Amino acid sequence: MVHCDFAALKVDGFTVQIPDMPPCIFLNRNMPADRQRFSLAHEQGNVVMHQVPSPEMEAEANEFASALLIPTRDIRPHISGRRLTIQRLAVLKPVWRVSMAALLYRAKEISAITNNQSQYLWRQMSSMGYRRSEPPELDLEVEMPTVLPEIVRLHLEELGYSVSDLAHALHAREDDLRTLHPLPRATAQLRVVK
Repeated sequence: MVHCDFAALKVDGFTVQIPDMPPCIFLNRNMPADRQRFSLAHEQGNVVMHQVPSPEMEAEANEFASALLIPTRDIRPHISGRRLTIQRLAVLKPVWRVSMAALLYRAKEISAITNNQSQYLWRQMSSMGYRRSEPPELDLEVEMPTVLPEIVRLHLEELGYSVSDLAHALHAREDDLRTLHPLPRATAQLRVVK
């Protein structure tokens, strides 16, 4: 997984799959952490379920992400019936590490609340401005990927690659690598020439 700046593209994420290689998921680093988690699960759903694009694939990937992050059996006791309020959603957000909106959507999806309850809570979310931006005090910490930084570190520190060598091997620009990960600036290196 790689965090990228997709602000101009208005893209949450996408996956690149090269034959005989593990999939690489790119996520928009400008999104809140809860949305990044959902987008990552969504992309994993696409990897698992869709080898060929279809009109249903986005809805299916969302359903997969929702079931993965908010399993019905585990969440139902916490979101059923009249107990579900905006305050309750706020309490559950840091526990489940998904947005209040995702929890509300899931409650309706699994029939834990009625249509009327769902509409009432969505109206409340809108009137409080939470459909646009949930309370900042509930923001989650972004989960940072570890595999790619470790691969880069190993190549630079243990395998002796220079930033230039690594950029060439990845068919990337050095500036792009520096944008994705903190890399050492180029320094003059002495080489033995025979």
